[in-house]
Amino acid sequence: MERKQKIYSSFEEIELDLQILKVQREIHAQKIKLNLEKTGENLQPINLLQDYIGESNRNTFSLIEQVIKLILQFVIKPFKE
Repeated sequence: MERKQKIYSSFEEIELDLQILKVQREIHAQKIKLNLEKTGENLQPINLLQDYIGESNRNTFSLIEQVIKLILQFVIKPFKE
């Protein structure tokens, strides 16, 4: 992809473009950060299970979620004491 070369007539124009590029870079960095957070949430076991069970089985998922939480309480409890 060929870029058209921009010709500047003042340092102010250059500074403005540099400021725009800086803001664009910050926006892209924040988008990447947000996407990484969403990916982390999507990869949590409970979310993977929900995706596996599907949207049509919400009641089944709710029951399984409660059972998993109960089991985790008993597994984690000895480590907290």
